[in-house]
Amino acid sequence: MNKSYFAQWYNKGFTLVELVVILLLLGILSAVALPKFFNLSGYQDRAAYDELVDAVRYAQKLAVASGCDVQVDISANSYALQQHATNCTTGAFATITSHPFTSNVIKNVNLLATPGRFIFDAMGRSDSDVSVVINGGSYSFNVVAETGYVDAP
Repeated sequence: MNKSYFAQWYNKGFTLVELVVILLLLGILSAVALPKFFNLSGYQDRAAYDELVDAVRYAQKLAVASGCDVQVDISANSYALQQHATNCTTGAFATITSHPFTSNVIKNVNLLATPGRFIFDAMGRSDSDVSVVINGGSYSFNVVAETGYVDAP
């Protein structure tokens, strides 16, 4: 019986050397590629960026809506939104607890804000230009003092 070349190759199967080489290549590929799929630091950086940008935008909108100053305090791995404790214009700033951003500790992420504290007034303006960097530059955004615009690309 006359078989084609493909049929002869197909019926033979893989040799032991071919199987070992394929298993070796799969092992190397899984050792190199699989950790990339399970690396969460990029996702954590992006989540921290999104949360912080949303919190700063919320602080600006809260200042405009309430007519009261809102202070944003950013430290190494946390942030807080604060308002005057007694009334809109006087008294020490106290952390606001009744807002959507109650979880203000961001785990496994380093935040650097220059300056670390800034205030939105009733017109939505910031008292200074602000630059925020997350994990050494993976993500960053700015707040424009004149308008309070949160420039987050």
